[in-house]
Amino acid sequence: MRKYGYQRPSATLMVKKRSARRKKPSSFFKFLFSLFLITAVAFGAFIGLRYAYYTVKNAQVTDWHVKSVAVDGLSGTREKEIFTRAASFEGKPFSMEDAEKLRQELVAKYPTLTKISVSRGLLNGKLKISARPRQPVAQFVLPDNSRKYIDEESVVYVDPQEVREVLKVELVGDAPAQLEPSFVDLIQSLLKLKKSLPFEALEFNVTNNTVTLSLPDKSEIRFGQAVRLKQKVRRAAQIMALARQKYTTPVVLDFTFFEKGKVFLTQTSH
Repeated sequence: MRKYGYQRPSATLMVKKRSARRKKPSSFFKFLFSLFLITAVAFGAFIGLRYAYYTVKNAQVTDWHVKSVAVDGLSGTREKEIFTRAASFEGKPFSMEDAEKLRQELVAKYPTLTKISVSRGLLNGKLKISARPRQPVAQFVLPDNSRKYIDEESVVYVDPQEVREVLKVELVGDAPAQLEPSFVDLIQSLLKLKKSLPFEALEFNVTNNTVTLSLPDKSEIRFGQAVRLKQKVRRAAQIMALARQKYTTPVVLDFTFFEKGKVFLTQTSH
C-alpha cells in the first residue's frame, strides 16, 4: 500500500493567517464611519446657522423701525388714505403688536375692503399694507332706499361712495351682518342660469330664512329654507323648462320638502 506524505499545518501558522484576515477593516464600517462624520459636520453647521439666524432675527424683531411704507392692491382715495396712515410710523419703532393693532384699525374703518394684512420687512425695514376691494354679487335695497351689498364671502356691508348695479334682493326683516355661503351660491347660480331661468325678483325672508323667486310670467319658485340652494336652482331650471311646454298659466314650484326628495309643482288660476 502506497503511503502519501501528509503534514498537518501547525497551529501557529493557522493563527497567523487568521490574524492577517482580522487586520483588514471592513468597507461597510468605513462607509458607516464616513456617513457619521459627514452627518455630524452637517448637523453642527445647521445648529450654528440656525443660532446665528435667530440671533439676528430677534435683534431685528425687538428693535424694528419703519424705514419705508407701501400699499398693495388699492388705488385712488383709499390708497392715499392708507398710505398716509402708514407713513405716520416712518422712523419709529413698530412691533408685531403694533402691526395687529393697525390691521384691526383698518378693518373697522374700511368695511368695503377685504384680505387686509400688515407685514414688516425684517431686512429692508418696509411696512407693507395689502388689501382688496370687496366685489359685490348682490344688494339689499332697504325701506329708506339705502343699499347694503353682499360680497363673494357672504359678508353684508355698506359702501356709501358707490352705487353698483348688481342683482337686487328684496329683504323681509333686518339685514344680517353675515349670510350663509349657500345664499351666495344661489345668486351666482341664478346669474349663470338667467337665460334658462329668467326672473324678476328675488326675496329673502331673514326671519324664516326662506327664499322666493318671482318669474316674469307670474310664476313663483319657493326654495324654502336657505340651504342647498345651488342644487335647488339647477333642479328648478330643469322642472320649469318642462312646465313651460305643458302649461300656459303660471305655476308654483315648491321645494319645502326637497330634503325628503319631493318637489311639488302646482298650476295657479291666473
